[in-house]
Amino acid sequence: MLIRRGLSLLGLALLALFIVGCGAKTIKVTGKLLKDGKPMVVSAETYVTLAFIPDPKPSDANATQRNATFDQTTGNYRVELPPGSYRTKLIIALPAKPGKLNAPRPIDSPKVYDLQKNQELDIEVPAK
Repeated sequence: MLIRRGLSLLGLALLALFIVGCGAKTIKVTGKLLKDGKPMVVSAETYVTLAFIPDPKPSDANATQRNATFDQTTGNYRVELPPGSYRTKLIIALPAKPGKLNAPRPIDSPKVYDLQKNQELDIEVPAK
């Protein structure tokens, strides 16, 4: 009787983990940041952040911003996020010259990307 009860509890616990795991689906988005059609390669001292910001529908109320990892030597980025609609925000801060402060340059994209599956997405960086 005790063994049967333990197996039942174990079964319920595994079922709960399976259900929770199914709801946590993420997609992988990879690509390049492009400047004039070529990969944007920057120095190691240049600060670059590419954020995917939810463009929420009423059903996406719990969506949060995700930052991509960016490889400064190749211009490649990658991010994992829940399926949905996103806008991008790119922040670039060039290295400061001695004695000067260099303010970051945020670039908000008006374009909405509908990301529902793993995909490659190249993003063009607009000129100043």
